[in-house]
Amino acid sequence: MNDITIRELVCSYDSLYHALQKCKKGVMWKDSVAGFVKNGLINCLLLKEDLDSGRYKLGKYSVFEITEPKRRVIVSTRIKDRVFQRSLCDNYLTEALSKSFIYDNCACQVGKGTDFARKRLKVHLQRFYRKHGLNGYVLKCDIKSFFGSTPHDVAISAVAKRAKDQWAVSEVARIVNSFTQGEDPAIGMGLGSQVTQLIELSVLDTLDHIIKERLHIQHYVRYMDDFILIHEDKHYLRCCLSVIEEEIRKLGLRLSEKKTQIFPVKQQIHFLGFSYRLTSTGKVLLKLLPCKVVRERRKLKKLVQLCRKGIMTKEHADFCFTSWKAHASKGNCYKLIQSMTQYYNDLWRY
Repeated sequence: MNDITIRELVCSYDSLYHALQKCKKGVMWKDSVAGFVKNGLINCLLLKEDLDSGRYKLGKYSVFEITEPKRRVIVSTRIKDRVFQRSLCDNYLTEALSKSFIYDNCACQVGKGTDFARKRLKVHLQRFYRKHGLNGYVLKCDIKSFFGSTPHDVAISAVAKRAKDQWAVSEVARIVNSFTQGEDPAIGMGLGSQVTQLIELSVLDTLDHIIKERLHIQHYVRYMDDFILIHEDKHYLRCCLSVIEEEIRKLGLRLSEKKTQIFPVKQQIHFLGFSYRLTSTGKVLLKLLPCKVVRERRKLKKLVQLCRKGIMTKEHADFCFTSWKAHASKGNCYKLIQSMTQYYNDLWRY
């Protein structure tokens, strides 16, 4: 990059301070973040000096479990390490790794995300209908414990294949090898790190190209480890599944038997919290999954209780409900939103 190396760019004071401004968004309520930001100028300078001198070491992770939207173990990275990793991703790693990504690799990239993935699945269903109507099948795949079961050598190899700067690859290797929370210290990475999310996208990048270029699946979309193939031939999808299982096995991973299945395209497809149904007219209807609605009703009830106890303000509860309505409005959920609004208003009356 002209006269400046990748290391100099990533470790420059301007890059680190800019990364800090991004890392603090939405988490200033944390004491550790607030304390670091309070002396942000000095802390970024100290971090730069450690990186330049080779004294920089990764801090200990904070490990905790969440139950919403489902039970997961989160490995939280210290703010100082997040700043460095954000600078590494923004100034080199994201561009280097994502060059080979297919368009329908939808997670953790600028301009992409859950909304983008949902729209892409809808587009693929509509395009499939125009050619084949309802005469087709869906292969839905999910990898069991994707983050927790990815071998370190596989992750590092996926990065080394795409990133040419040796210093950046060595830093990625150090980050990957720092995750030793599981039974096998050489397997598994933390869920919650920007670097590990980008790495995991790269781990399955080769599989994406196999599905698109060798198997010639035109209608395909992937969000992290959740991916969908649509084809008119059920037998061919079974063959595709065999190829996918073999490729996944080479990576030291395995598909979830419970969540991996082949079914007719006219059946409902559950994807990223919504249920998709392709109608006989070619229209794609999106509905929130019933379990998501039940969860939201319970949440609203708890929010109202907290407000009555003085722990939370009604303005904050209203904001949470407004956010949910905005999410639900991305599907065909007008009547659901009306009924949930009535339910929420009734909670305040009784």
